[in-house]
Amino acid sequence: MHFINWCSSLVAKGISYFLTILFIYSALPASGIAEQLNVGVSISTSAQRETFYTLAREFEKQNPDVTVRFTTLSSEEYKRSFPSMISSDSRLDLLYWHSGQRLFEYVDEGLVLSIDDVWQQQGLESVFNQSVKDTLTRDNQFYGVPISYYQIGFYYSKSIFNQLSLSEPSSWQDLMNVCESIKQAGYPPIFIGTKSNWPATAWFDYLNLRINGLAFHQQLTTGHIPFTDERVMSVLNAWLEPIEKGYFISDHDELTWREGLPFLFRDLVGMSMIGNYVIQDIQETAIPRLGFFPFPQLDERVATYEEAPIDVLIIPKKAVNISLAKQFLAFAARHDVQSTLNKSLGVLSPNKFARQDSSPLTKEAYNALSNAEGVSQFLDRDASESFANKVMPILDKFMVKPDVDATVLELEKARQAANLTHQHNIDEDVTVK
Repeated sequence: MHFINWCSSLVAKGISYFLTILFIYSALPASGIAEQLNVGVSISTSAQRETFYTLAREFEKQNPDVTVRFTTLSSEEYKRSFPSMISSDSRLDLLYWHSGQRLFEYVDEGLVLSIDDVWQQQGLESVFNQSVKDTLTRDNQFYGVPISYYQIGFYYSKSIFNQLSLSEPSSWQDLMNVCESIKQAGYPPIFIGTKSNWPATAWFDYLNLRINGLAFHQQLTTGHIPFTDERVMSVLNAWLEPIEKGYFISDHDELTWREGLPFLFRDLVGMSMIGNYVIQDIQETAIPRLGFFPFPQLDERVATYEEAPIDVLIIPKKAVNISLAKQFLAFAARHDVQSTLNKSLGVLSPNKFARQDSSPLTKEAYNALSNAEGVSQFLDRDASESFANKVMPILDKFMVKPDVDATVLELEKARQAANLTHQHNIDEDVTVK
């Protein structure tokens, strides 16, 4: 019989409480004890909880002598707990994590098991695009299986756009013109919640990708280019325009990104730049009222690159049941499994043979990624944790006190203070200016 066991724990000697939700799904045979697979995952919504429940139930159905036990934490608590989860004798066989630099940090510390055998036996190299594989590969070895990814772009109020006879902008100047029209009509053009520190960073990432390209962006986020480079200053100068013209909602430093959703579907704000995972948080009746467009072009000479953070499953070196963990990875990589998983989550499947969600917003996000020349993860995944933790608050502050000269000096100080010596260099030749 399947059942859910909820338990709460006290963390950090009473400093903070968090909810540890243990899903224990059992399909035990009449005799004997089922083999157990322990998986650590991050859960932020009821949709995610139900989705992982369904995933485990299907795996158990196909493997009746197996019990899947999920240990789950909220997103922020999971990030804080992950270092101890992967390095201690936690008895977790699989861990949910992020691809890119955040994965490579633990690979370089010898804490993640190589799973080349899974990739070879399942023929996964033909299943995932090269841009996805690159975020999982270190020294020609694979260290994870991608299960989901999402695109970050603009979601807008169709009602406001129709009321003002506005079209989806394709260039930066188009976007500025649209914002001015919305502002003149009495609406805040852009919602951003910089109390959550990633939205401001997403703006910096996209402006850098659109102005300077992917290779430069990767060199910058890994600390190989100084922030005093004139090309970084050009990014901040472009960002100044919507800030100084008042196109962002006021008091955004007191708002989280999630608080922007009601503004959108109640037609109180023109648009917001967020990930397509928000679909799971929006009432189904409100979804048709929203439109989508990717971050506009700034320089037609620069190829189009998109932000697409990728979520993966990895095996810790200290895993107990490695054989069963690899069996689950092969299951999670399947196109039918990813189709079901990501339809429920409202995000995209990295398996290129998976059936993508047919909803218009998801299809548009998928098309934006399909037409991109390449993808970046996100600064807090492309950079080391210590580096990202220093950089992101500085970008938040820039939106409140937009001083270009002071900001580049502060960013450069953060780069020099971060320990980047363990990171691999990127092959592309990007001249420092």
